Amino acid sequence: MASLKKNWLFLLGLILSISLLWPLFAAPYFTHHDDVQIIRTFEMDKCFKDGQIPCRWVPDLGGLYGYPIFNYYAPAPYYISEIIYLISHSLLLSAKFIFALSFVGSYVFMYLLASRFWGKLGGSLSALFYSFAPYHALDLYVRGAMGEMWGLMFFPAIFWALSKLEEKVDIKNLLLNAFFIGGLIVSHNLSAMIFLPLCLVWIFILYLKNKKLKFLMFSITSFIVGILLSAFYLFPVIVEKDLVHVDSTIGGYFGYTEHFKGFRKVLLERFWGYGASIREVPGGERDGISFQVGWVHLLAWLLAIFTAVSLWKKNRWISWVIIFSSIAASAAIFMINPRSEFIWKAIDPLKYLQFPWRFLMPVIFFISFIAGSFSLTYLNGKKYLWISLFIMVVALNFSYFRPNKFIQTTDQALLSGANWDKQIKRSIFDYLPIYAKEPPAELATKRYEIIIGDSQINNFREGTNWIYFETITKSHTILRLSQYYFPDWRIFVDGKPINVEYKNNSLGLMTIILGEGNHKVDARLYDTPIRSISNYLTVATAALMLLLFILQLSKVRKWVAYYRKRIN
Repeated sequence: MASLKKNWLFLLGLILSISLLWPLFAAPYFTHHDDVQIIRTFEMDKCFKDGQIPCRWVPDLGGLYGYPIFNYYAPAPYYISEIIYLISHSLLLSAKFIFALSFVGSYVFMYLLASRFWGKLGGSLSALFYSFAPYHALDLYVRGAMGEMWGLMFFPAIFWALSKLEEKVDIKNLLLNAFFIGGLIVSHNLSAMIFLPLCLVWIFILYLKNKKLKFLMFSITSFIVGILLSAFYLFPVIVEKDLVHVDSTIGGYFGYTEHFKGFRKVLLERFWGYGASIREVPGGERDGISFQVGWVHLLAWLLAIFTAVSLWKKNRWISWVIIFSSIAASAAIFMINPRSEFIWKAIDPLKYLQFPWRFLMPVIFFISFIAGSFSLTYLNGKKYLWISLFIMVVALNFSYFRPNKFIQTTDQALLSGANWDKQIKRSIFDYLPIYAKEPPAELATKRYEIIIGDSQINNFREGTNWIYFETITKSHTILRLSQYYFPDWRIFVDGKPINVEYKNNSLGLMTIILGEGNHKVDARLYDTPIRSISNYLTVATAALMLLLFILQLSKVRKWVAYYRKRIN
């Protein structure tokens, strides 16, 4: 009971944040732009049941020709979704769960972070502001941007872990930060691209505060460990990016120059919609979607700046935290504006972000973080100001948290008929192997085609990344599989490797030659050296982290010390 009274502000904010998830309970599902959660979980489930872990190649996407989606798209949310699916046997429930988990996690980690700086009163306000940020509503109910949702959860988690590490430099806090860094990378690599450089600046600021070289060394080590933990995904996506048509993800509509937004749209407009982001020109079509920071968030930002000024002499460290956060938020807002184009041109990897307004992620993080700071100076007899902000952010932003339409559907309906065709053809060119010169005009209606010759195919079987069949070949035969070539697909005939041709057709489909006789044909996608090495690095890093964590437990340490003494 005492604990409940002590944490009532946290619980109140948590209840209000969970209330924003009401659409998840109102209907089986809802519309959003990136409607890919169901099919990706379905494909991940096939990988698990087939023993393809980590999952890289899925059999149905790419128009039933196969697709290396999880070699390139950050897979962590879908591993969690698969676990829920194995328990619940519901794809819809699994998708809702990973949305809800990231959203509630964002609130909890922001509270843990902000309460370390502003106390429980300020921490609860910062966490509430983070939940009620309009961009959170945009990602959740308009775009359905699962990767960004998980990125927004890991932002405060990493800053919290680094603050704990600064307070107590030990192995446990190092491992905690490494886990969150690895989690961010494998949840959304684009969020990591935006946020991890800011984390390095945050580490430097914490170092200037305490001047502890040990903290600096442990922090950098946690970064390295986090990268190694994510190696199974991160290294292949970097080394093998030229094996797919990545240009389709950064050209045309997805070119960053098409999506800059002016300061007025970001800071002043309160329009809300469910349309698309476009390049606005005078007299032309307008954006059908909102990119606002939020009026109440801007007010809280202003109060935080006043707090930094008023505390400059009393608590310069807190003032510097607010100043750093304000500079970071301002820089992120500038990156959304077309005036920042020279930076985008100078830093080439930024083009993979596609949408400059993704920088609203650090904007809402830093503004929400410092939103509760004014509680350090403005609450002496003025709690009405805290209550007013609390009420305003809820009242003005609650209506944003709703989808455009609810859908009455089932797993079976989504995986059949026109819905199935739509999902497996969605974004078909994004990670199409470069050996396919063009996307398929239609779905693969048959699993193989005999181009020349006379062969009878028997016992045809296939999994997520393998194919097996037997043939009775009466004459010289050229056979083409309805399967894209991608390194390192290999085909064996009667146990012996044969040459695989894939350049003689515009789709890059694997073609083989069979001589007369009875044959057994095995085809399988093997890991390239970089994939194999990366897998081993992740497993070794995870095992080492687990061992170090166990050794940090007090009972285990006492047990080890006891037996060491006995041995000596």
